[in-house]
Amino acid sequence: MDALVVENVVKAFGAARAVDGLSFCVPRGSICGFLGPNGAGKTTTIRMAMDIIRPDSGRLTLLDGLTPADARRHAGYMPEERGLYPKMRVGRVLSYIARIKGIKSREIGGKIRAWLDRLELPDCADKKVEELSKGMQQKIQFIAAAIHDPDILILD
Repeated sequence: MDALVVENVVKAFGAARAVDGLSFCVPRGSICGFLGPNGAGKTTTIRMAMDIIRPDSGRLTLLDGLTPADARRHAGYMPEERGLYPKMRVGRVLSYIARIKGIKSREIGGKIRAWLDRLELPDCADKKVEELSKGMQQKIQFIAAAIHDPDILILD
């Protein structure tokens, strides 16, 4: 059973080929690092796996054959750039994301508290995102990616 399968994937932006015939698979339950120099196509491949952009050719499947669009609700994704709302309070941002990810309303508060405690941010729920250091914001971004206990977690 595979968490991610990439088969002969190609993606070009104009004349530049960002990904050229890439193939690999990541078994479920494993940890995989995706290494390479800047411009090697790592983020492009991750964005294709998350169905943010589409490959020009080839195929990507997540979680034993689901298309990226179908698997998205089972995946957690932490992009390279921060996707948090800086003026919102941390608890509200995480609550909003938890609702989008399908967590039941009665479970959200407990999950947020547990994650903030786990990442040593217990007093941050009432702070605005912009009041946090970049490192603390990154921890909040991680919580947003993992709060719904995804079957696959992709960190860029």
